[in-house]
Amino acid sequence: MEPIIQWFNSLDQKDQRITIIGAISLAILIVYFMLLSPLNDSVTELENKVASQQKTINWMKQQVPLIRGNTASGDNNQSQLPLASVVNNTTKTYSLPVSRRDSKSPNEMQIWFDNVSFNSFLQWSSELSSKHGITIVTVNIRSRDRDGIASINVKLLK
Repeated sequence: MEPIIQWFNSLDQKDQRITIIGAISLAILIVYFMLLSPLNDSVTELENKVASQQKTINWMKQQVPLIRGNTASGDNNQSQLPLASVVNNTTKTYSLPVSRRDSKSPNEMQIWFDNVSFNSFLQWSSELSSKHGITIVTVNIRSRDRDGIASINVKLLK
């Protein structure tokens, strides 16, 4: 450190001022590029994630009337197949992997789907209602980071 101080003291006053101004400018640039710029980038990234999640939420809110309409309308043909059979057949048709199921009775079932296409789920729920007379009692939807992919918990009644 002493050689630097000796070098600095050996400069004339004008060069010392230029060196001080350069050192201060360099310190400001280091602070900006090491702290402020990454922080700003992180804030921008989080804002983009929030916007994407909000877009997904708004889209899902627009789809709720479709789900409710599908369960309330239709000719409600009663399928002669048991609820478990209908669920097995239709989930395979729409490529909806069931992660868990719980049958409360022959006419009541709760199903969990992980990482499924929300559009496929809507089509599946429409078929359950219109072709098999199955009512969706409750739906719990948790959006994933990717658009259109969700984890869904649904309770069905026949």
